[in-house]
Amino acid sequence: MEATSTTGPSRRQRVRDATLRELISVSREILTTQGVEALTIRAVAREMGMTPPGVYRYFDSHRALLDAVILAILDELTEFVAAAVDEVDEADTAGRLVTASRALRRWGVEHPREFHLSLVVSPPEEENPTVRRARGQVGRLFGEIFAGVWRDYGNASPAAWPREPRIEPLAERLVRILEITMPSTAAAAAFTRCWMRLYGMVCLESLGLPRIVGDEEGDLFEAELAELSRTLGLPEAALRTGR
Repeated sequence: MEATSTTGPSRRQRVRDATLRELISVSREILTTQGVEALTIRAVAREMGMTPPGVYRYFDSHRALLDAVILAILDELTEFVAAAVDEVDEADTAGRLVTASRALRRWGVEHPREFHLSLVVSPPEEENPTVRRARGQVGRLFGEIFAGVWRDYGNASPAAWPREPRIEPLAERLVRILEITMPSTAAAAAFTRCWMRLYGMVCLESLGLPRIVGDEEGDLFEAELAELSRTLGLPEAALRTGR
C-alpha cells in the first residue's frame, strides 16, 4: 500500500501567520479607538510588545500596513452585506437590493472610521492594485444584484430613466472598473445613478451629518431608498424585506 503524505504550513509559518493576523487586529483597534492618524508602526509595535523593526519584518512600510488593514476591512464588509443578501430568496431581486442597501448603511454607520479608511478612495496612482480592486468588491456585489433587478423590473419603467448622454461614458467606466456586466447601457446608467446616491447617503451617515438635524434612525436614507425603489418600479413589499 502506497503511503500518502500531506504537507501543511510549517510551525514557523503558522506562527508568522498568527502574528500577521494579530498585527492587523491591533492596527484596526488603534484605528477605531484613536483614528487613522494614530495608526503608526511605532504605535502598533508598542501595543504588540515588539520593536518597530520587528513590525517591519512583516510590513515593509506604513503604507503596506494600512493596505493590509484595508483589505481585511473590505473582506469583512463584503461578507456582511453578502450574508444579509443570502437570507433573501434569489428570485426576489427587489428584496435583495433593498437588503443589500440597508446592510451597507448599517455597517457604515457602525464602523465609520473603517468605512472612511477603506472606501474613501485615494488617487489611483497612490493605490496598490490589489487594494484598488478590493475597493470594488461591494460595488460588484451591488452591480450583480442590480442586473437582476433591471432584468425583472427595468422594462416596466423606461420613462423613469430617460437617456442621459453625459452619464453613459461615466457608467461604462464604472462597470468596467467594477468588472461587471449590465444588460444594456441604460441599465449601466441607472445603476451608476442609484449606486452613487445610496453610497453617498452612507458616506453622509458615517460622518454623522444627518444626526445634526435629528435623524438618528436613518430616516433620510430610508426616504432615498424608497424613492429609488419607486423609480425602479419595485413592488412596495420589497421595502418591507428584512424589517
